[in-house]
Amino acid sequence: MSKKAFFLSLIAIVPLYGQQKKKEKETEIKEVVVTATRSQKKLKDVPITVQVVTAEDIKKSQSTDFKTFLENEFSGINFTYDGGSPNINMMGFGGKYVLFLMNGERMAGETFDNIDYDRIDIDNIERIEIIKGASSSLYGSNAIGGVINIITKDSKSPLDINAGYLYDSSRDHKANLSIGTKQKWGNLSISSFYKMREPYIITDRISTSGVYNELNVAGFTNYGISPKLTFNLSPKIDLSLTPGYYFSERNPGTPAGEIVRDRYYNYNLGLKTNIKFNDNQNLIVSGTFDRYDKYDYFRKIKEKEKKYENEVWRVSSQYNQNLFKKHTLVAGGEVLSEKLLSFMFKNESTGGRENAQTYSAFTQQDWVINPAVTIVTGARMDYHSIFKQYFTFRLSGMYKFDETMTIRAGYSGGFRSPTLKELYTNWFHPWGGGFQLMGNKNLRPETSDNFNVSIDFNFKKLNLTFITQYSKIKDKINLRGNIGDTLRYVNFHGNTDVLSSEVSAIYKLNKNFHFKGSYSYYDIGKRRSENRPHTLTFKAEYIPSAKYYIPSIIISGKYLSRTKIYDDDSSSFVSYAPYSIWRLQLASKLPLGFTLTGGINNIFGYTADKVGFYSSVDIGRTFYLGLKWNFNKKVQDPDLTSENQ
Repeated sequence: MSKKAFFLSLIAIVPLYGQQKKKEKETEIKEVVVTATRSQKKLKDVPITVQVVTAEDIKKSQSTDFKTFLENEFSGINFTYDGGSPNINMMGFGGKYVLFLMNGERMAGETFDNIDYDRIDIDNIERIEIIKGASSSLYGSNAIGGVINIITKDSKSPLDINAGYLYDSSRDHKANLSIGTKQKWGNLSISSFYKMREPYIITDRISTSGVYNELNVAGFTNYGISPKLTFNLSPKIDLSLTPGYYFSERNPGTPAGEIVRDRYYNYNLGLKTNIKFNDNQNLIVSGTFDRYDKYDYFRKIKEKEKKYENEVWRVSSQYNQNLFKKHTLVAGGEVLSEKLLSFMFKNESTGGRENAQTYSAFTQQDWVINPAVTIVTGARMDYHSIFKQYFTFRLSGMYKFDETMTIRAGYSGGFRSPTLKELYTNWFHPWGGGFQLMGNKNLRPETSDNFNVSIDFNFKKLNLTFITQYSKIKDKINLRGNIGDTLRYVNFHGNTDVLSSEVSAIYKLNKNFHFKGSYSYYDIGKRRSENRPHTLTFKAEYIPSAKYYIPSIIISGKYLSRTKIYDDDSSSFVSYAPYSIWRLQLASKLPLGFTLTGGINNIFGYTADKVGFYSSVDIGRTFYLGLKWNFNKKVQDPDLTSENQ
């Protein structure tokens, strides 16, 4: 693979800067405070590449779930459905390299290296911080693909009520209700949701030797509740408590599913205190418990049998200090304990239960050299109970040429120890002809070197962002065919090179018409990968000037290129066709805080010629209609409620 492509973004934008620089007043980057570097900074001053999505962005998207929102909004985030469950691809990396956080804390439970995305209540999100690439690895040295930090909502008035219902013609129902209050003593919010979708079957449009293959896409019933309680114990100490519960039942839509179904349960609890010593010093201490269980539920006898249990405990402390308004010190440590019970483990001495602990210490120095230059250095030590200690380092910097152009660049080392599944799995997979899936206790940890560069242009009506990351991974772990019908986790010999680039643009013609587009490219060579090398997104938005009734209109689409899925790191591959899916969304504000929504998903009714887990599993064109209601006590005139949400 030619590494010259690493510099293509730089080459492409040099003439652009000379042509676009103008004397007119440029738009300011949002003054959003983010925590991407483990310390609070305004978005425009963060020296690594961060995208922030607000609650208003999510509301306008009318997405029914978190996964759909990510996939439709970002060209660089895609999902496949290997094994019938969603598998993320971000910056050319799968779920093992992408860290999901809820209010800064890790989430337990995974299937095919992914969290259960249905756990996340999209209507309870205040903002999403998407940290691209390995610059974010102070949150963990394995997060070389990026970090997605989900910040949930706090109540902003004495009484907040939000309710909504949406129906999709694919027999998809969604309802949500949240209630909150903000008082002198603190803040309380309770958010809940319910979702249900019927299973469906998609069929080949083109036959293979006269045979049309079918694929069952599972339905589900999900619901959850997430209270969030914050106490202002004193002017300098606050305490937050965040329990949560989630349930899901998966309906495969097959005759076997009438007898037994998968049921999932999640219990989580978080406790965090922030002690502010003065305006320049504070200490954060937190602890979290997150447990995710899977059962076989036998419907006729109404009994269940546990098949999986993932339990994560995490305790951390972090000290922050600002010096001379130009230097920020962050230092801390954490203990992470993971226990995994799985029917895929056959070790009789452990009863199918394995565990591992990681002890970490990290430090970061953030230096504002002058108004144009910021440099961040960091180091992390991870001590794994099986693979012992490993040190990683990172260096990133930001240079502001002026108010129009900002460049960010950095290096970060990466370290990923094998997961418990990769080490101990011993299971016969009965479907697809059947094969044995084997772990490997002789696996070596992966190490990596990661380089990234990004450039932002911010003009009066136009914002452009260019991102490129190059990663060299040593001893990458993946499945490989072995003797007979056996797949075993192995370390690839040599290095695996991953090159990823993204270009995004936002153009605001005026206050009524906005346009957004992005393009992503990934190259992993002839390695086993599910990534489509080229993806594009486009969105055109009309925002009415009228207060009520006239609907906002959004037309959006996503294109995914042809891809080749290579078999066992060889020259043999299967090709999957390109496709695009487009959406139409309408939203009309009504009096008394109501909003009426509607639209069309998959406008042109695309379905795959050949169905499979690496093709689109979309059912075709569907229509949806929804109604939302927002009430805020602090607004005296109820007609103004919707304008203040």
